[in-house]
Amino acid sequence: MERGPLIRTLVVLAVALGLGAYLYFVESKKEIKPDEKPKEKVFTIESGQVKELDLRGGDHVRLVKEGAAWRLAEPGPVPADTREVESVLTSLAGLEIDEVVGDNVTDLAQYGLAQPKTTVTATVEGAPAPLTLLLGDKTPDGGSVYAKTGASPRVFTVAAYQEGALAKKPFDLRDRDVLHFKQDAAAALDVTGPEGAYSLVAEGSEWKILRPLATRAGRWSVDGLVGALASLRMESVAAEAADDLKPYGLDKPARTVRVGLKDGSARTLEIGSSAGERTFHAREAGSRQVVVIPGAVVDDLAKGLGELRAKRLLEVATYEVTSIEAEAGGAKRSYLRSSEKDKEGVDVYKWKRTAPDAAAVDTNKVQDALFAVGALEVREFVDAPGPATAYGLDAPALRVSLKHEDAQKPMAWFELGQKDGAWYGKRADDTAVLKLDADKAAALVKSFSEL
Repeated sequence: MERGPLIRTLVVLAVALGLGAYLYFVESKKEIKPDEKPKEKVFTIESGQVKELDLRGGDHVRLVKEGAAWRLAEPGPVPADTREVESVLTSLAGLEIDEVVGDNVTDLAQYGLAQPKTTVTATVEGAPAPLTLLLGDKTPDGGSVYAKTGASPRVFTVAAYQEGALAKKPFDLRDRDVLHFKQDAAAALDVTGPEGAYSLVAEGSEWKILRPLATRAGRWSVDGLVGALASLRMESVAAEAADDLKPYGLDKPARTVRVGLKDGSARTLEIGSSAGERTFHAREAGSRQVVVIPGAVVDDLAKGLGELRAKRLLEVATYEVTSIEAEAGGAKRSYLRSSEKDKEGVDVYKWKRTAPDAAAVDTNKVQDALFAVGALEVREFVDAPGPATAYGLDAPALRVSLKHEDAQKPMAWFELGQKDGAWYGKRADDTAVLKLDADKAAALVKSFSEL
């Protein structure tokens, strides 16, 4: 063996031996630490046991439980945000002692506990007396806060971040929801504003525009707007009980949004003048409380009806379609979906042709064709269309009808026509004619023709 390779081999061997020795003599000799003892809880309570909560710091907050909800009694009375209150209670019930400073401390001032920065008092169901927690100064390293309970002389520390979870201001805990409805409870939407008036109605999981014309709505864009209204929260209160709405622009609201609910009730939002940068005055119709809301929802409303229209031929979820009827080039064909379990027990979909003859088809090609339907963009809306001959829709190049798993969902259909090199479409629940992306429309006709 040549000397160079031999030297390299010896070096590699020496390194390997050295590493092995290190692992044996160092790593194997490390002391295995026993499991650390769990930290002691400050209180042995469950958050659901608390019936009243009193927080004193820079502000005084008193909360009272009424049934499953909470009320802000002081200052107030106003409804409280149950989720925020439950978060405070969870923090209180889970509070752990980091370190015990002393079991019999007489000089509380040195820890900021003679005049505590925050005092938390909880009235617990079944307890003989309320539980009290005092929070004082931070420890020198800032990572913990000195604390004690009630009349006990024991001083201990808790994690500093817990102070923020317990030291809440009244506005942090009040109910800040503006309209109080759940998104899936919405059944109708009526909007008036500078961009005009329009109305929509829900049909199952889909939305349909009723006015100013009957046209399909984009499911996701409408869901986004309804979701923004359902989750709308005030940023502040401009007036708890306004006698005069004019200073807030609510005597003649610039925008009004009425959300009809499935139970027959409704929520109406009135939006007035600007309340500052990117905020607006608003109120729920009939209420004297004027609040300040973020401008994002106003931005959504300002986009108008055009933002809510379905901008694709049809929104198709391929896994929801169970049968297809297609007519292209004078030939009519029908397709049916079936499913079977694979060896893991997962449903596997398969498609077959049922008319004019029974034959197997490439399931991937069917899925691709359905996907292409949902990907076909609308380039322009013709809201006052002329005769069908003007768009090649008197003799459509393609007509497709789709049935869905949900029997309550009406059959969806569309047809495509070509005129002077442009492609147009019509679809269910739409009075408009759609000018389509020409290349994708031609490709869609070809996809169904080849199935």
